[in-house]
Amino acid sequence: MFSDTHCHFSHVASRGLSVATLISDMLEDKYRLAMDIGTIPGDFAERRSLIQDACKGEIPSFISFSCGIWPQAKSIKNQAKSLQLLEADIKAMLGRLSTSSENDATTPLCFAALGECGLDRYWNGTGKKHDEDNEDGPGTDDLDGEEALFSQQLDMAHKYNLPVIVHSREAFEPTYSIVKNQNAQNGVIHCFSYEIPEARAFLDQGWYISFPGNITWGKKPVQNERIQSLLSFVPKDRLLLETDAPYLTPAPHRGKINTPWHVRFIYEKAAEFLGMETAALAELVFVNAEKLFGVTTK
Repeated sequence: MFSDTHCHFSHVASRGLSVATLISDMLEDKYRLAMDIGTIPGDFAERRSLIQDACKGEIPSFISFSCGIWPQAKSIKNQAKSLQLLEADIKAMLGRLSTSSENDATTPLCFAALGECGLDRYWNGTGKKHDEDNEDGPGTDDLDGEEALFSQQLDMAHKYNLPVIVHSREAFEPTYSIVKNQNAQNGVIHCFSYEIPEARAFLDQGWYISFPGNITWGKKPVQNERIQSLLSFVPKDRLLLETDAPYLTPAPHRGKINTPWHVRFIYEKAAEFLGMETAALAELVFVNAEKLFGVTTK
């Protein structure tokens, strides 16, 4: 019954876990949606093939895709080529939806998005450690280039009428400035890491807010009170939940590799904070995902 609105199957596979077993478990538990999120220009074919191979050629209907460029130094440096590859990925992603048979049991949900894209001022910026060995890095000092790449992806999303999945880490002000200046109103701030004033600003701009596994980590009352306040502040029709697997593993499995199967623990904790039944919250998030990610392919 669960939906994971943001995960990375290829990153899970790179950590040695079986994607075939994972998807089999999700099918058995009747997961309704898993959005496999793009981060590297030109990665769509490889991500699609990984899941096809894991499922013996047929992608289950609950798996959908996005395509986007994470604010990595290499992509920022080579923007023209990166955007060219991204546009090809988007066309392939939308083409896959438009050629699927409505009567095919493996027909994908007509869900798609551009992302994840955005700004990361944890890795990027003058004086930051630019770690050549980190998969999310190395970082860059070229913040103008980082912002330009984000802006151009917002333009591309508008061109293809796609919602946007935004990564914003330690970068509220420039992220908000760009989406507001471009009047971008169709997307989600994934893995939300700010406070209520920042949530209000994004919500007023029309955005959804998504929470990952770190909402389950609180050990002190003050930590849980903060999360409860944030979750309660977000209107229920703008709320999404995600794993960001293989990152941010929820309790009680923190310290292990995260997978989309673990999203159930995020729902259980969020439902507790919101005073809801887990099943009701799962239905609510799926409906929100339909509204945000649904695309017309005919």
